[in-house]
This record gives sequence, C-alpha cells and structure tokens, in this order.
Amino acid sequence: MKLLQTIILTIACLASYPVFAQSDKPAERASATQRQEIPNAIEITASGNRIKIANAPVDSIVEIYSVVGIKVEEIKIKQPTAEYTLRIAKGYYIVRINDTVRKIAIR
Repeated sequence: MKLLQTIILTIACLASYPVFAQSDKPAERASATQRQEIPNAIEITASGNRIKIANAPVDSIVEIYSVVGIKVEEIKIKQPTAEYTLRIAKGYYIVRINDTVRKIAIR
C-alpha cells in the first residue's frame, strides 16, 4: 500500500501543469509616458537640493520620506507650481503629495 501511495505521489509531483495568474482589473501602474499624458497630473522633479512641483492642489502637503520610511520633511503647498529648497542630506527619497508618489535623488 505504501509503495502505491509513493508511486502516485511521485507521479503527481512530476506532472507539471502551467499556472498563469490573471487579473480582471486593468493595470493600475502607469508608465512614465502615460503619466505625462494625464492632464493636470502632479509633476515632481529634483535638481541638486531643490524640488520642483507642478500642478499640485493648493493647501496640500508634500511629505518627504527616507528610503527606510522615516518622514524627513513636510511642506505645505501655497501655489500649484513652485520650487522648494530642501535641507536634507544627499541621497534617495520618496515624495508623496496626496495619492501621487515619486522617488527622487538629492545630489
């Protein structure tokens, strides 16, 4: 009996069935080119120790996090397009404005 169970288990393990994951939801991630095509999408760019934000809602909050998830700076937006000087160390950071999240490099 054990021999028969072993043979059946071996055959079941050796039989390969392809498994494909599918989702009925459309892809939620947008590529860089798709993001630019969305009208009034928030744009976040960094150059040196400055960050430029465009098309942001007035009175929203810019949250800047280190790559380990520690909030290092918070800025209240007073105009839709503006440039801010950051007083943080060089490195990579995550910037969040409402539902928009981007990775930036401070050099």
